[in-house]
Amino acid sequence: MINQVCAFEVSVTGTDWTKIINARTAGKAKYQYWLDVTDAWPDVPLTAMRAKKYNGGRPYTSEAFERNAKYRGLPDVKCGQRVRVGNDEGVVVGHNSSANFDVLFDDDSPKYGGQKLSVHPQEIELVESAGGASE
Repeated sequence: MINQVCAFEVSVTGTDWTKIINARTAGKAKYQYWLDVTDAWPDVPLTAMRAKKYNGGRPYTSEAFERNAKYRGLPDVKCGQRVRVGNDEGVVVGHNSSANFDVLFDDDSPKYGGQKLSVHPQEIELVESAGGASE
């Protein structure tokens, strides 16, 4: 099963905090953001998270992601792009503090099925061009 990802703008009720997250569903985007904010605010409930599709739901590629991709020698990689890591396929959904790419693997991938993992750029083989939005 190929993962389709959408961009979601996630916010916390009662604050002006927002973050754009590429995920399969609004619920998964809210959960990911909740994990991020609970480091600083451990008592915030998951039910305080709100999500709406961003930019029509097309995968979002931030300027920070573009800088990271260029730094890592893959300047044309965008969020939403399909990639292969070994025998597993998935989609790039972001980057992380290790300057690696976050890849959400297809549910039926033989080794990493359904997982989102940090992948070193040298392990990535591009499968198709990206259609993600940039800003």
